[in-house]
Amino acid sequence: MSKDMNDYRQGDTIYILLKKIQAESVMDEWLEGNWQCDLTVHRSQKNKGCVVLETIDLMFAARIIQWHTYEKVTFKGKKVKK
Repeated sequence: MSKDMNDYRQGDTIYILLKKIQAESVMDEWLEGNWQCDLTVHRSQKNKGCVVLETIDLMFAARIIQWHTYEKVTFKGKKVKK
């Protein structure tokens, strides 16, 4: 995974690490706000008590980062087919 956000490209998967209570708040906001984006949620394997949210929607990710307390943000680019 890349650590430099300057390498981010539209469509890359954004991973946001949150405490459980913050993840619940984000998911409520996602449902109530009827956001038209995919959101994948799973428990963190490396950080006990944390949840990872995955999305490719940059606007929703920015909203989470701005309005919620998060632990870490990373992203992974799409695999380029040759």
